[in-house]
Amino acid sequence: MVVQRFLLVVFFILGCFYKASTHPLTPKVDTLIQKITKLTYNHRFLAAQKLVLEYLEEENLSPVEKFYGHFLRADINKAAGRATKAISLLVDCKKYLAPIKEDQIIFEALLYANMSECYFNQHQYQKAKEYALLSIQYSPNKNLRQNGHAINHLIIGYSYFKEKNYSAALKTYHEAIKQYQLVGDWCELPLCYNKIAAVYWNQQRYRLAEKALEKSLSISDSCNIDQYRLLSNSTLFEYYKYKKDYKSALDLTGKINALKTSIYAERQSHALHRLETNYEIELAQKENQNLKINAKIEAANNHFQRMIFIGSILGLLCLLTLGAFMLLLRKKKNTLLRKQLQKIEIQNKEREALLKEIHHRVKNNLQVITSLLHLQTNQNNDPKVQNLFKQSQYRINAMAMVHEMLYQSGNLSKVPLKAYLEELTNSLIRSIKGEQQTVSTQVEIPENIYLGLDTAIPLGLLTNEIITNALLHGIPKGKKGQIYLRIQEKEAGTFHFYIGDNGMGCPESLTLNKVQTLGLKLVQKLARQLSGSVHTDHSKKGCHYKITFKKVL
Repeated sequence: MVVQRFLLVVFFILGCFYKASTHPLTPKVDTLIQKITKLTYNHRFLAAQKLVLEYLEEENLSPVEKFYGHFLRADINKAAGRATKAISLLVDCKKYLAPIKEDQIIFEALLYANMSECYFNQHQYQKAKEYALLSIQYSPNKNLRQNGHAINHLIIGYSYFKEKNYSAALKTYHEAIKQYQLVGDWCELPLCYNKIAAVYWNQQRYRLAEKALEKSLSISDSCNIDQYRLLSNSTLFEYYKYKKDYKSALDLTGKINALKTSIYAERQSHALHRLETNYEIELAQKENQNLKINAKIEAANNHFQRMIFIGSILGLLCLLTLGAFMLLLRKKKNTLLRKQLQKIEIQNKEREALLKEIHHRVKNNLQVITSLLHLQTNQNNDPKVQNLFKQSQYRINAMAMVHEMLYQSGNLSKVPLKAYLEELTNSLIRSIKGEQQTVSTQVEIPENIYLGLDTAIPLGLLTNEIITNALLHGIPKGKKGQIYLRIQEKEAGTFHFYIGDNGMGCPESLTLNKVQTLGLKLVQKLARQLSGSVHTDHSKKGCHYKITFKKVL
């Protein structure tokens, strides 16, 4: 026992020299680490995080101090059991390595070592081993952690143990022992010997396992560490049971129970102390907070009362002034608005009267042209020339009818399509067939379709050509017949116009692309003007057309 305590002192002194030679941190960082260690030991992780964040807000931090602040954020998350968050923060720490000029690899090795521990806590032993090996590879002789690379070797050894590579595990565990001895951390050796005992046990080298456990117990007693005593005694208990040395196993039972009781009592004592400390801190904080709040409330009440009195007087004056100003302003605006509305109304009436007059004059001028053509027709005895003049009259009448409907209706910009096409059709029947009433009409056009001049006139001329052709050539004189007009709106602004008769029909050889007559050429051109197309239907009696057109905007 004396020899072990002597060795403990020697290793402690050597460890101090080792730390002094591998410690590139600043006093500010050392102080922060001490505070964080104390807080995390007492499970006050939120307070530790707040302390680090306040530290990072300080100005003029050196690159090392800034790096270590972010590293400690990750370390607190690792201590709180949030391994995934800790790994994310450790990866983010890498960007703070670039400004560090000296010992950069030591800090990188520290990052990899902590990432190894995080993966180990997640039971990802292969990844844990990879990062532990990286940590050793980057800085084999220096390390910022108090125990050097000991934990890296323990993680690598356990990974080998899980892989059943027992020889590699033993070698690595012995490397961990060397690291602990190098830094003078003698009291961590029981953990290494317990792991070595587990390897020997799996190799069925029971005597060596027993020796390792006895060594672990001897050091645990020297360091007075109940957790390692319990671990070693429990493993030794299983070993005695395996050897059927029930007396020795029974003797250990009392020790194990006593250690469990001691550890439990110590944990309860720590927990109780933590609760008491937190409770006292919370009470003090609440008391201070209440005193501050009461003082603030009292000062605020006094100030509030004064402000209310002054504010009430000022507010009343402001409201009176504002009210008078608003009334004056509203009166002025209402007067101005009324004058403007009157002016606009007069202008609208003038424009409406002007538009009606224009449409009326255009219609009258077109009728004058029609009358002149009629007189010219009577002066010529050639039936062909007379027919040409009549067709021109029909076309001019189709345009005149649009202007007549516009100035007679309330809407001076749009023509009701159904009324227009009905009136145009009946006018052509009366002009060509007389008053015999031998030709009937079937009009299926929605009442709500209104078209502007740019659409109505081309559509009226197109309809005029088709109906004139039907009345002159399709339905013989004196014979009964029917003309139909049907319009369907397929999409917004796109229409299908079906028009035809039940007369003699169009020649089957009729092709619209090759026609020579002026009327059908006009039909094609007018359809194109309306961004549409014309198709004939020879499947039933008579002459039938399907015209697709769009509103001209």
